[in-house]
Amino acid sequence: MKMSIPRPEDSTWTDDQWSAVATRGRSVLVAAAAGSGKTAVLVERIIRRIADPNSPIDVDRLLVATFTKAAAAEMRHRISEALEKALTADPESEHLRRQLALIPRAFITTLHSFCMEVIQKHYQRIGLDPGFRIANETESALLRQEQLEELLEERYGEAAEGDPFWTLADSFSGDKNDEGLFRLVQRLYDDSRSHPWPEHWLNECVRMFGERRLEDDHPWLSSLRAAVRIELQGAIGLLREAIRLSRTPGGPEPYLANLDDDLTVIEYLLELSEGHGWEHLYHAVQGAGFGKLKPCKGDHYDKELQERVKELRNAAKDKLATLREEWFSRSLEQYDEELKRMAPLMSALAELVVTFGERYQAAKLDKGLVDFADLEHYCLRILSEEGATADHPVPSAAALEYREQFEEVLLDEYQDTNRVQEAIVALISRERPGNRFMVGDVKQSIVRP
Repeated sequence: MKMSIPRPEDSTWTDDQWSAVATRGRSVLVAAAAGSGKTAVLVERIIRRIADPNSPIDVDRLLVATFTKAAAAEMRHRISEALEKALTADPESEHLRRQLALIPRAFITTLHSFCMEVIQKHYQRIGLDPGFRIANETESALLRQEQLEELLEERYGEAAEGDPFWTLADSFSGDKNDEGLFRLVQRLYDDSRSHPWPEHWLNECVRMFGERRLEDDHPWLSSLRAAVRIELQGAIGLLREAIRLSRTPGGPEPYLANLDDDLTVIEYLLELSEGHGWEHLYHAVQGAGFGKLKPCKGDHYDKELQERVKELRNAAKDKLATLREEWFSRSLEQYDEELKRMAPLMSALAELVVTFGERYQAAKLDKGLVDFADLEHYCLRILSEEGATADHPVPSAAALEYREQFEEVLLDEYQDTNRVQEAIVALISRERPGNRFMVGDVKQSIVRP
């Protein structure tokens, strides 16, 4: 990255940290582990933007968004302290004094709070009653239960013999209740709401089952590969620990040759899972196996270490056996046939989810309630031009106003943003040059891998 301002001589920032603080004229993503000073870098960048001697900006021209209200309050406090420190160093600065006065109205907030501000300002655009309030968990759960019970009762009464709905109900409902189907519909509904256009996402999911041939670039197969990799990486970790213990004093050294061979097998499968065709991986898994351990003769081997190494190796063997039994017991052609047979079932499920969503939304509107996902989607509707799609998002006049207002959009804990929030941020951010600054740790993500 090109630095636009020089690092102070007495600075303790590393090169990477200062690059993140000083880079201008483009969007920046800072991906670093917990405890590496990401938030401190974010605060320093904000102060440098505000106090830039050449082109200072007002603090209310920045949108600083984080994940929780507590984190937003802490961020506001840290920025205030940094401004006070800067003013102490330069007590004659009217600009810094003005920034301290602007702090209470600055956009240092959560994304949900920002969505609320957008909705309250533009509620007429979506026809929402301005007297709405956030539903609590109990209200939401009762409304969901009520709407889903009514919907399923209707479906049971009107579905003709042979309708895919019956297969769906038989597959996920128990003998005494529909709890399994209830959970499935609500989980899929919630998953869909983490996408900017939920119905579009559901339709794309359905398409995976019936319209596309199962080939190496198929999304379903890509997900399966990712799951396979996780299991193989787990087996590799177990074997490496077994190798480490075998090399310690008293460890079962004769096992090392077997363990090295086992590790080579699993690492080869991992390599195939990352860049080769499924058929190649399928046949390799079918032929993979662990040999018989060599004996440990003599009394100088630690029996506890010996048993621990065996346990680790057996756990790795179990992972390989589970992969073979659960995911490699069928050929690609058999998987393809199964997906096609499931297509009507998935279509019925998606239709059930969409109808439930419509009824749940109407019930909330009737009571003047919204939930947190509604805040995001209403905000997205306000910021999107009418007719915009998942493939062609178009910023509305309201979004363009925010683009003009915010000189920079800064996001803390970026790993926890979902796709709706990303779409919102993209609509209010400038494109050329980019003006987003994002910090996060993907290993701590609670939203997606």
